[in-house]
Amino acid sequence: MKLKNLKRPRFNLAIIGGGKACCFFIDLIEKKFFQHLDIHIVGIYDLDPNAPGMLLAKKKKIITTTSFEKLFKIQDIDTVIDLANNQILPELIAKRPNNIGIIEHNIGKVLRKLFEVDQKLISNKEVACLDKSHYEILFKQTNIGVVVLDPEFEIVDANRIYLKGVKKLKKNVVGKKCYEIVRGFSSPCSLENPDLGCPFLKTLKTGKSSQVIHEQELPGGNTVYFNVTTYAIKNQRKEVVQIIELWRNITAKFTQKWQEKVKKIEADMKKVIQEDRLVSLGKLVASSVHEINNPIQGLLTFSHLMNDMVAKKNLEEKDLSKMRKFTSHMTRELERCGNIVSGLLAFSRESTLEFINMDISFIIDTIISLTSHKLKLSDIELKDNRSPLPFLVCGDINQLQQCFLNLIFNAIEAMPNGGQLSIRSGYDKTKNKIWVEIADNGCGIRDSAMEHIFDPFFTTKEVGEGTGLGLSIVYGIIKDHNGKVKVKTTPGQGTSFKVFLPCV
Repeated sequence: MKLKNLKRPRFNLAIIGGGKACCFFIDLIEKKFFQHLDIHIVGIYDLDPNAPGMLLAKKKKIITTTSFEKLFKIQDIDTVIDLANNQILPELIAKRPNNIGIIEHNIGKVLRKLFEVDQKLISNKEVACLDKSHYEILFKQTNIGVVVLDPEFEIVDANRIYLKGVKKLKKNVVGKKCYEIVRGFSSPCSLENPDLGCPFLKTLKTGKSSQVIHEQELPGGNTVYFNVTTYAIKNQRKEVVQIIELWRNITAKFTQKWQEKVKKIEADMKKVIQEDRLVSLGKLVASSVHEINNPIQGLLTFSHLMNDMVAKKNLEEKDLSKMRKFTSHMTRELERCGNIVSGLLAFSRESTLEFINMDISFIIDTIISLTSHKLKLSDIELKDNRSPLPFLVCGDINQLQQCFLNLIFNAIEAMPNGGQLSIRSGYDKTKNKIWVEIADNGCGIRDSAMEHIFDPFFTTKEVGEGTGLGLSIVYGIIKDHNGKVKVKTTPGQGTSFKVFLPCV
């Protein structure tokens, strides 16, 4: 009789243990791995009815049970395969019928080992396929850094651009953790610094692409910016087996956008300062109207008196003498009005930013002249205790005028019922800086508002009474002049602002 005509013996098997190894064994039987045996799985035992092997068996219409007694009642079982563990072997031996054989745990381990080898072969086959796609990407990229990572943060491969970016050889990178190579950390970035974004971890958790802007400081002090984007590589079971990171150098683009943004902010700041200047001009005009009105009334009086004299047919010497006095008074009053108007016109004039060397006293003198009318109307006494020495600073006249004008207006508004405003100046030798202090004995600033007084649009005034930009503009101007502003206040007693500027 020829071998091919031999009838294959039939074996009815029951499996103890419904784990992944059970699923593997069911698959082997279905694929007729044992070609010379007619094996049939007739039952599966596991304490967990939801174990993967139990669920698969139900789909295949194989009997499942959580009881040995029910398992051994299945008809025609020839052999039981233990794929679980040795702990249940004594109970299995005790409860099995004498006619049923047992393939015990050690032999079951061989089958499980076969399962593990099979899984590794599948994984290696998938990775081999992935490797081919990796290299197609790695060596075609000319301007993008590419690095391949496994789920344990280890670098599997990297292209020339990436290696150039981290300034390392390939042999010193492959097998190392990405956080060691990029940041010099001994543990993942998120553990070293929670504020550092990690697209690798996000992609590993979600399987979806992620990106972050990576900032890297070079030894020379320059900073390079990369757009790091991660993509997941998945196997046939949709598991993330590797992650590709693409590193795009966006320094030039990022710098250009940053410069454009800075220019826009500077333009907006200039616009805000000019608008604030117009608001200040409105306040000055309101107070100057009263100041101009007095000399105008005097001029009208002198004019009427002179008309009466001229109406006489013969002017006497005493009349001429009076007229000379009248014209002298009128000239002074007209000059006074002219000075007020000239000051307002000069202050309102928009000019380009220009830093020049100047005596800070010139700025303060101008501001005192512009605000003297408002101080009188507000019943505020001015104490000018400045140093007589000249203090040269480098700055823009208009911006510094606006700065000190805002501080004086702020002091006036803090004394609605009148008070005293003092201006002092001096020189700090240790820091080579001049300082100007403007202090009032007004209402002061409450503690809760102190940390916000330089914030844009922050105001303690009623709605419609202030924009909240005055002090923020002061802070911005002084910062642009490489200076500082210090504030001291006592609620109910007053506030002082001390401005420090570099001395030329």
